[in-house]
Amino acid sequence: MNGVTPLAVRDRVVVPPAAPSPVKVVELPPEVKLTVDGDGQRYAARAAGVSHAQVSELRAGKVRAEATLDLHGERVEAAVARLQQFLVESRRLGRRCVLVIHGKGTHSEHGAPLREGVLHALLGQLSGLVHALASATRADGGEGATYVMLRGGK
Repeated sequence: MNGVTPLAVRDRVVVPPAAPSPVKVVELPPEVKLTVDGDGQRYAARAAGVSHAQVSELRAGKVRAEATLDLHGERVEAAVARLQQFLVESRRLGRRCVLVIHGKGTHSEHGAPLREGVLHALLGQLSGLVHALASATRADGGEGATYVMLRGGK
């Protein structure tokens, strides 16, 4: 490069380090033991202090679901992650009851893996968010859907 002269002064700008990520890490409430009733097809569960009358209303579909999550066709791991996100957001928004559609497993080779995965998560790692749950009424999907009453936020 002919005719080029170096700069006399370096004019570099000092770039500060990047700010921490605005993404919040969600901490789930501790797991709680839910009392489970069911006959293999229809089921219900409740946390300590939840009356049988509340569960009966939930089973009968008398508690209106304020939001719905449809997990049809999802893989179990992805569905459980979406379920967790949905329940945390629903609780943050003050929703009291939601409907989770997981399907009956009639098109699956091995029973109902998605339904079982959702129930396992609701009774396990997500149980701290659950006040009560029950199979949906036939009008809302029957054994292919679950009503979930959420615990209030603190």
